[in-house]
Amino acid sequence: MVCGVLLFFFQAEDGIRDAQESRGLGDVYKRQALLRQAAEEPQMLCPVVRLLTGELWPRWEGRVMDIGPEAVAAALADLCDIDLPLERQQKGDMGLVAEAALQHKEQISLFGQEMDALFVYEALRRISSFKGSDSEERKIAVLRGLFLLASPLEGKFIARTALRSMQAGLGPRTMMEAFSSALSCDRSSLARAFGLMPDLGRIARMACLGRLDEVSIQPNLPARFMIYSRRDEFFPAPYLTKFPGLRVQVHKAEESVRIFTSQLREISLSLEGLCRDVGQIKPDFVADADLIGFIDPPTRKNPARSRICSRREMLRYINRRRLARKSIIRPALLAYDLLAVEGKDICSMAYISRRERMLEALGLPQKIPFSGISPVEEQHLKDRGSLNEYLRFMQREGAMGLLSRDPGGIYRPGEVAERDFIIHAANTISALVMGIEWIKSKSGEGRPRFLLALRQGDALVPAGRVWRTSSDCSCQPLLQDATSLGQYEGMPQGDIRSRILLKVKIRGAEKVGSEWRLIDPVIEDYSLNSSLDDVDGLESLNDIG
Repeated sequence: MVCGVLLFFFQAEDGIRDAQESRGLGDVYKRQALLRQAAEEPQMLCPVVRLLTGELWPRWEGRVMDIGPEAVAAALADLCDIDLPLERQQKGDMGLVAEAALQHKEQISLFGQEMDALFVYEALRRISSFKGSDSEERKIAVLRGLFLLASPLEGKFIARTALRSMQAGLGPRTMMEAFSSALSCDRSSLARAFGLMPDLGRIARMACLGRLDEVSIQPNLPARFMIYSRRDEFFPAPYLTKFPGLRVQVHKAEESVRIFTSQLREISLSLEGLCRDVGQIKPDFVADADLIGFIDPPTRKNPARSRICSRREMLRYINRRRLARKSIIRPALLAYDLLAVEGKDICSMAYISRRERMLEALGLPQKIPFSGISPVEEQHLKDRGSLNEYLRFMQREGAMGLLSRDPGGIYRPGEVAERDFIIHAANTISALVMGIEWIKSKSGEGRPRFLLALRQGDALVPAGRVWRTSSDCSCQPLLQDATSLGQYEGMPQGDIRSRILLKVKIRGAEKVGSEWRLIDPVIEDYSLNSSLDDVDGLESLNDIG
């Protein structure tokens, strides 16, 4: 079966140009038709699905196409007698430019190469492997060869795929709806398989072969993460402390350790020392964990004074290139759950059983700070009062909240947990409005963003910004007051001309340079005609951290 022309014609006929997951059942039915034809040759399913979604490889492969509009234009320049700069200026979209250019193609291919989906797919993947000084020329040469064989309509989608701007709006939900009908698969089986192996191309092939039940967690291939909602509820249950950090999935297979982010991207190369430490653990496992970092004080005489760095600091550490000096951050892993051990998938086990297996594999929880990987400490709480007390205590230790676990709950990759949820620690500050910035929304309407100030002695010091209001806060009078005040940048030290005092709920605060950044600030209440004594001191942010 020749899938190439059919593939690109199918996409063109869809007429989808925006980034929506679905335009309704009609889109699904169109995809069904293509998938049924591709299923006649199962080896074609993976390339067809990946071309349809514009994802030519899973995220964990770390491939980079690294093709820009200039490379596409260079590939078209030698084939077509057309004013490309003018076309780019008029159309903007390089897909439309390629379509217009190939209508004036002067060269024809002398080879009888069939233009099918597999050929296009392999050619574009080959581009991602080119390295070195001549890589740009080689990439352009491959594109030129594809455009030489392509019709104008095919060239349009080849260009968009190469630029990773397909604009088809095909998400996993839409594709799995098509899989379900076209390949006669149970939707729940598809969802389970995609959670364990988040690669739509492979899932389509497994579905076609009737092997969805064989899909399980694979070493060194990340599964999707279970999703925890934020709630303010209480159940008598085990509670795990959540510290600031990056949620990761840790795969240990023999002495090899690979670490993936929640976006399924591998970050192992940035954590070589940590990976070596984890590699010393005897059993193989797959763990759901948080990547945290410890920052030691200037002297290491008292390591207990080490603090846990913020998520922003952890991101900077991960994304660093070659540091001029040694980093002061010591990374470690806090494990919250175990997905597999010794090659056996244990996601369907109850949480209490998975917890036992995790303690057997990783040992007992270690006291902070530590090195390597440690299970997070578990606390069984029986009433709301003990929850609030424990949350306040752990907040002073640097925690951002608690994770409530359902003792009998299973791990659901890619799905929202039923009774597992996060309770975030909240703090409230009383801050004075020091200025107002007017920002425009997408609808064009303006809304105020308040610049806050806290006391430092008898002076006012800038302390972050806030614009969101809680559902309990009647914000209309506040917005009217803001409108009457107009836009201004500040006030003399100690002057209370604004007279607007905001009660702001925050999850935390961090100092970035000389300024403070509030984490998830929300206005809960406000008052007018306030005095300086009503304003919290700057030390309140230092205490929250």
